[in-house]
Amino acid sequence: MAAENEAIIALHTYGSHRVVDPRTHQQVSAYKMGYTDATAEVLLTVYGTQAHDVSSPQAAYRYIQLDMPVTVRYGYLVLKITAPQLAQVEAITRRRLRPATYRWQAEQWWEFPNDRQGAYSEIAGRSGPSFNPAGLLVTSPTTQEKTAAVSSISIERSQHDPNKPAWWWITGDTYPHRELLKGQGAKFSGRRKAWYWVGWELPSAIQQLATPATNESKPIPQNLPPPTIQISDDPCSLEEAAAILGLPLKKEPPGPAINPLWTARQNMPATPLEVMDTPPLAPPKNEQVEQALETIKHRQFKPSGTAVPHKGLIPIGQQYVGELTGSVTGHVYCFGYAVHEGVLVYLNMGGPRMAVEAIRAKLSKGDIVNLVQWDGPAIELTAGENQTGMYTDFMQHIPEAKFTSCILAHEWVVAPNYGGKSTTFMFHTPDEQTKLKHHVHELVKVPVFDAWVSYLWEAGQVAMLVRKTRTGGAIDLWTIDLDADAWTRLITGGLEQRAIMLPMESITGV
Repeated sequence: MAAENEAIIALHTYGSHRVVDPRTHQQVSAYKMGYTDATAEVLLTVYGTQAHDVSSPQAAYRYIQLDMPVTVRYGYLVLKITAPQLAQVEAITRRRLRPATYRWQAEQWWEFPNDRQGAYSEIAGRSGPSFNPAGLLVTSPTTQEKTAAVSSISIERSQHDPNKPAWWWITGDTYPHRELLKGQGAKFSGRRKAWYWVGWELPSAIQQLATPATNESKPIPQNLPPPTIQISDDPCSLEEAAAILGLPLKKEPPGPAINPLWTARQNMPATPLEVMDTPPLAPPKNEQVEQALETIKHRQFKPSGTAVPHKGLIPIGQQYVGELTGSVTGHVYCFGYAVHEGVLVYLNMGGPRMAVEAIRAKLSKGDIVNLVQWDGPAIELTAGENQTGMYTDFMQHIPEAKFTSCILAHEWVVAPNYGGKSTTFMFHTPDEQTKLKHHVHELVKVPVFDAWVSYLWEAGQVAMLVRKTRTGGAIDLWTIDLDADAWTRLITGGLEQRAIMLPMESITGV
């Protein structure tokens, strides 16, 4: 864990951009911050002479240039500050309506006090960071050294089938113990950035790594109310589920809260539906999903019928955006891009073969490529901090014209991760709702029917699980949050409110 006199904070940013420094009239790379929030002032305060405000008088945002490297994670600057600096940050945020500044404590993020709320507050919905900084190397503005944000190691056990060995996931500051983990047979997952070990019982040598962190009590920031513990989050009672399904339900003896849809399914005749290994627990409540269910309570959704996938190729929109630069010889033109939380997820480019290959190589190595837009300011495109080999390329050479066309797609697009909370993307196509149903079907552990396609599409947008991606160049891309708990709650809530119904054939077994 961080030292007692240090705190881990995260500042919201809109990514790094190339701007003109008003003092030197030279282009520099600066972080784009909100004009009305506290983030720019916080950076100038904690970094002192290492930070420079390079905003122009006409700019609608603040641009802060830093003379030292900083860790960026999913659109947030993560840094480690001392106790005196923490007091300065609190004084700054208390004068602002929206701090956009967060502190990691008690295994979660808390929003700093503001002029309406004098104490730290829990994050509402998706208004703050959702990642765990354990294992991240972050810089201290005071020492300028990069150290682990959270040094503790946590171990999570995952076992869906009691007849098969469990998977043990080891996360946190594992780098100093990598040789021990290798020696015990653990392997490293590049996708989840965590070590894992498969077996019935975890070796004692690995268990001891987590012992110090387990025995420590988790301090809660001063004036913070402890998080509310939900005893049971069943989407509906047994009586309500019986009324929805039209079946008598068997009451279970006292024990862990179990989703009544599982109990109903146990009483159903055998069907060709996929059999689940264990009854899923009711997912924890998500504020945005609950608000979405309340919003669509009285809305009527027509059954979608049988989903028919679109056959054949569908053209992807493209339009000239600007020129890509980055120490390459030759002109490389951009015909479309998409960025999610500061990470480039799609790029359509063309030009001389060697120049296109150079741009592709730079992005694959995690370097920054500049896009000079013809009708707007230049922006920086990157795969993210320390992220390499994240793209799949689709290239087409035209020797007669000495021209090469290349599309780069992030692994979030081509290889969705259904094993945890992640993100994928979907192009606008005639069967986009059917593709969304496929993602949800792969993600959740409850049945998903074709008749629910329109409900999932509309309700997902209301709950902000489906939303437009920031794009340029006639690209129409949707962001899909792969949050199993949120989608499960959206389905069970829709059944509870009768916005969707179980098809009769799934109940009768016909």
